Amino acid sequence: MNFKQLEAFYWVTQFGNHRQTADYLGLTQPAVSARIQSLEKDLGKVLIDRDAPGFVLTDEGIEVAEFAVQFLNLRDAMAGKLQDNHRRRLSIGLAGMAALTWGPLLRDLVADSCDLMLDVHVGSDLQIRRFVEAGSLDLAFTATGDRVNASFAVRYHVGWVARPDVVEGRALPMSPEELRNLPLVLYPKTSPIFMPVAESIEDLQGRPAPRHYGNSLATICEMLRLGYGASALALTALEKDIEAGLLLEIPATEPLPYLEVACTHANRARQKHVSKILKLAQEAAKTWASDHERFATYVDL
Repeated sequence: MNFKQLEAFYWVTQFGNHRQTADYLGLTQPAVSARIQSLEKDLGKVLIDRDAPGFVLTDEGIEVAEFAVQFLNLRDAMAGKLQDNHRRRLSIGLAGMAALTWGPLLRDLVADSCDLMLDVHVGSDLQIRRFVEAGSLDLAFTATGDRVNASFAVRYHVGWVARPDVVEGRALPMSPEELRNLPLVLYPKTSPIFMPVAESIEDLQGRPAPRHYGNSLATICEMLRLGYGASALALTALEKDIEAGLLLEIPATEPLPYLEVACTHANRARQKHVSKILKLAQEAAKTWASDHERFATYVDL
């Protein structure tokens, strides 16, 4: 088993197509197929169900795909840290909300004030957790998980948002039952915001209107702009749209819990450099939150 086999298999699981995988890797389709077949031979397992309509992984294929991304992340992390001998680089994982708010300030502070190079990985809590498990992150800021060296957090105010025409003619503020009757855009069930929202509107017991799902914050925001329905999310993600009147913050009779993002992983083996980034992250978060008090709150822990 080698990295080329794992790389080919990982990307074919992402594209679900041998031709696209070959184009992405700069290979021929037969070369991609040969690498995957060789991997199957080395492991003694069938990874792709070739009798199924479309592209389907076997149970063993799903397990190998999860390991493959960890191997590839480790390889990339190792290569990145070895290639640059002049500047030490750290990898930081940011939940989407942190990346879109105080993340840019942190990036600028690091560039201006220390000799570290910062690689930023943005994703869901689940995706970042996998990066942590693979050993490819030095720091992670998420909304779930045990806090580590968490001297601060940012609490994002969560509320209901929709295009004005979605709630036109309806009485405001809206009760959970009234909100449940709207077409809704929901996060995937792995999101830390899914269960509080679903429980608030009792959406697990019946769905009287369409339910749509977005796999990222950016996708959900765009779906709201396109009028798919209403959604409950951290309001700061749509601050400009709300202020411009393109989207409406829907008054509700029952508030939703805030979304709190804090440090949930710190690499103790690189404590000196990690401490520098944590201090700058605290400065960035505090500065950003003070300028956006309507939608977020900085908290010392």
